[in-house]
Amino acid sequence: MKLVILHSSDTHGFLMPTDYQDKNKYEAPFSLSRVSSLIKSEKEKYGAENVLVTDSGDCLQGSPLASYCHTLPEEKGLQAFTDAYNEVGYDARVLGNHDFNYGLDYLSYYVDNNKAPFINDNVLDAETNTPFLGQEYKNIEKAGIKIGIMGITTQYISHWEPEEHIKGLKFVSGYEALSKLAKKLRPQVDVLVALYHGGFESDPVSGEATEPHTGENEGYKILTQIPEIDAFLTGHQHRRLNLVQNNTAIVQPGYRGEAVAKVIIDFDKISDGNVKINDMTTELVDTKDYAPDPKIEAIVKELDKKTQNWLDQPIAHMSAPAPIANAIEGRIKGAPFVNLIQQMQLWFTNADISATAIMSETAKGFSKNVTMREVLLNYPYANQLCIVDISGKDLKEIIEYACGFLEKDKDGNIKFIDRWITPKPMLYHYDMFYPVQYEADLSKPVGHRLTKLQLHGKDIDDDKMYRLAVNNYRALGGGFYPGYSMDKIEKTFDQDYVQMFGEYLTQNDVVVDTKPNFKFY
Repeated sequence: MKLVILHSSDTHGFLMPTDYQDKNKYEAPFSLSRVSSLIKSEKEKYGAENVLVTDSGDCLQGSPLASYCHTLPEEKGLQAFTDAYNEVGYDARVLGNHDFNYGLDYLSYYVDNNKAPFINDNVLDAETNTPFLGQEYKNIEKAGIKIGIMGITTQYISHWEPEEHIKGLKFVSGYEALSKLAKKLRPQVDVLVALYHGGFESDPVSGEATEPHTGENEGYKILTQIPEIDAFLTGHQHRRLNLVQNNTAIVQPGYRGEAVAKVIIDFDKISDGNVKINDMTTELVDTKDYAPDPKIEAIVKELDKKTQNWLDQPIAHMSAPAPIANAIEGRIKGAPFVNLIQQMQLWFTNADISATAIMSETAKGFSKNVTMREVLLNYPYANQLCIVDISGKDLKEIIEYACGFLEKDKDGNIKFIDRWITPKPMLYHYDMFYPVQYEADLSKPVGHRLTKLQLHGKDIDDDKMYRLAVNNYRALGGGFYPGYSMDKIEKTFDQDYVQMFGEYLTQNDVVVDTKPNFKFY
């Protein structure tokens, strides 16, 4: 006998098979509509009564369509958006960190209008210590056996979101929550499943650390210290994972609905009424081979059409374009678009120094006629701008940390070290700094590479305080940088980056600085 689990995660509002780069192309090898077709096909193959369908969050933010929905009254935009997710037929879901980006009212509307239950064991009401929404667990019967479903999300949300988005909430360790609940549920069920919007801090096979153990990702700890879990269904890192380790099926299905993770549990019912698991297999099924679900297309057709029109709205005219020829090259050598972001951040904050990253691997920068499409394709995150008060010593540590992303290969070419590219591309963590002039010798040990760091021709003073303009994700700890902490934030601006680009470019005759201000050798 077989139980089949189908799992999606990190669809980020890509309901249709398009990345919105070209308004006429709907052939992208991903989308919720393709996910839905695959799941419906698998249900026909195995019988719906034998298939459990789950999702690990990050649905509300990330695509231009999701951004457009947020501009509308909830009943006009978010309802159709939610109806599309309902059409997939999920049995259980958890929230992702980006689902908090638009605040609790928006999130609550989405949850309340979802047909599938949200399982939530570690995002608590700060006063009552009970789940702030959703339910602690769900017991469900599929394939004639009892399945227990637990659900957690990364506890690090409190480090990234502004206070007003998470007011009254308490984020606790997912490991701590599951370690207690698993012992309670295990005797009640035949198969125990954990949904997790989070990933692995160490390689699930070797145990080798793949990132600092900050608590953002606790997957390895959960895998190795909570043996009661049979199927561990993860997300957040946008990785493609499928394996069986420690008698646990582990999956993570990538990004934007590019794949659905599949777990097959082969079992027998034995004479005493218990269930014996004979074997577990895992697979990632790419959605590119499945036509978009026409029911989802019908639900979002009008919303998608209005999104495309909204994306073509002109925001501003510039006297010269601000391009990025290539995202990797722009990070290593600089690019006009990077300087444009830095100049904008300094204009809003009147800070001494600005820090920013290239947020998209497909970023092309701005043409002369800047549209909403260009803004969202270059800066897809709903970040806010902060002013952070740091010492010169802090600044040096921060820039040294960024320099540590780089190395020279055997031919002397400058490249990013592998850990920032695999197992998950994380170059959105790599910051550049402006208008400081800095140089780094990559042959020197990490942390001791800066050979020049000046502001307006003067060396940065370790003991002097400087005001740094940077997005709230970084200021609140995103990217594992030293030198940042919540108590150093002087101010957070209300606008997001889309609003700031609109204001900056329309109120100023912007002349983009095209000169590089940093050098690696």
